[in-house]
Amino acid sequence: MRISKKALDPFSKLLLTISKEADDIKVLNETLESLSIEELERTKAYFSGTGTRISFYQLRNVLIGSFMAGVMIFLLNMFQEYFFVAVIALLFFLACLTELFRTALTFPIKTNLALAYSRGKYDRVVSLTDIILAERYAEVRKNSMKS
Repeated sequence: MRISKKALDPFSKLLLTISKEADDIKVLNETLESLSIEELERTKAYFSGTGTRISFYQLRNVLIGSFMAGVMIFLLNMFQEYFFVAVIALLFFLACLTELFRTALTFPIKTNLALAYSRGKYDRVVSLTDIILAERYAEVRKNSMKS
């Protein structure tokens, strides 16, 4: 998405207004309805970026680590009489625990939750913009078929 320098300031003000109003769906709907098709396209392109929900990755690491640690406990209990296998299982179990603690202690959970909340607001803006654009394109198509 390319924006000229002249249009950059109004567009940034528009994005700021939309992101502030994203919590109230009625106000957001009114704001988006007042935009032109080009502005709606730009807004949709901006808000539908490739943002990820960071908390999912944190939860994924915890689940994978928990599963692997459970497997290691099972293997440790199953092969207790084999010293070599027990040592390897124990080392792998400790590595999994270290990874779990590292994940839990290094991720800034509060920041990630704020990002996930913002991403939810942006998803709401994108879905509402999709609906409005579909209606506008249907109107344009209907008007062009009448002509």
